[in-house]
Amino acid sequence: MGKVHSLVVALTLASVPAAAHVVISPRYADMGRPAVLSFWVPEGCAGSPTTSLSISIPASITFAKPQPKAGWTIEFEHEPLAEPIPVEDIVQTERVSRIIFKGPAVPDSQFEQFTILMKLPPQAGPLRFPAVQTCVQGTRNWTEIPSAANAGTGLRHPAPTLTLTEPR
Repeated sequence: MGKVHSLVVALTLASVPAAAHVVISPRYADMGRPAVLSFWVPEGCAGSPTTSLSISIPASITFAKPQPKAGWTIEFEHEPLAEPIPVEDIVQTERVSRIIFKGPAVPDSQFEQFTILMKLPPQAGPLRFPAVQTCVQGTRNWTEIPSAANAGTGLRHPAPTLTLTEPR
C-alpha cells in the first residue's frame, strides 16, 4: 500500500466515531461515470465477529459488479428494469439490486473491505446504500436515511452514503 493511500485510510478510519458504522470510500464521486467503491466494516457487532455484509444497490444504478474476495462467496439479488437497456450486443432487462458477501468470521479487532465496480447515475446528490452486517451473534442494520422525522436526533445506524458531484 502506498504512503498516500495508507494516510487516506488512516485519516478516514480516525474520523469514524467510537460507535463505528459501515462507511463508503470514496465519499464523493463524479455523477454518470464508472466508479470503484469500497465498503468498510470497521468492527463487529458488540464484539462479535462479522460473517457477512449485504449491500442494497440503489435503483438508479443499472450496472454493479463486485470484486472477488479470497475465501468469500458472493450472492446476488436481481430486479427487472422498467426499460431494457441496450449494452453492446445484448439487451439488459434486469439489474443487480443487492450484493451479499459471506465469508469467514472477521474478528472485532480487524476491519474488512468489500469492493464493487458500478456505473453511477447522471444526477448529482446523495446516493444511499443500505447495508446489513451479520455477525456470529447479532446483526447491525446500517439502513437509516435522513428525514424530517430524524433531523433533530441524528442517525444511529446510517446507510453508507456517496455524494455524486458534477464532473470536474
